[in-house]
Amino acid sequence: MSGWTFFFILVGVVFLTSQLFRVIDAIERPARHHTRRRTALR
Repeated sequence: MSGWTFFFILVGVVFLTSQLFRVIDAIERPARHHTRRRTALR
């Protein structure tokens, strides 16, 4: 494996990991907002 191949694989893994964390954050954010609103009503 050449250096360029390793570099592009590393860049791809970093990009996919960042996208995964963005998706997880987008899923959790409305749930956190909803629970906050529910506790404020009590």
